Amino acid sequence: MKSPYQPVGVTPAVVAEAADMLLVAGERPSPDRVRALIGTGSHDVITGFLDVWWEDLGRRIIAPPADPWTPPPEVQQIAATLWIRATAHAQDMLATSHEEERERLLETIAQLEARLQDASSGN
Repeated sequence: MKSPYQPVGVTPAVVAEAADMLLVAGERPSPDRVRALIGTGSHDVITGFLDVWWEDLGRRIIAPPADPWTPPPEVQQIAATLWIRATAHAQDMLATSHEEERERLLETIAQLEARLQDASSGN
């Protein structure tokens, strides 16, 4: 036996989802097209749910819902702080590495110049 609290037949959510699918496919959602897509529901019930869907469509276009994958502002702030610290640390490490490499190259140049000097004075 079905519970009296369970919805029977078509629901606003099912109609809205079907209307969204039709719109994305480039078709204008109509009661007949929605019914063909979901396979159930009376014309009057679907029309009523579509009216609500049309009213909601403008709001969704103007202010789309927040992306569920976008972290809250607090997490964004923490991530930004970590990113700034990480890039500063990386720049420091790079500068140190460049300085060490510069010193090695200058030493190599000095050794080569000394060898060249020795070779020229040996002629």
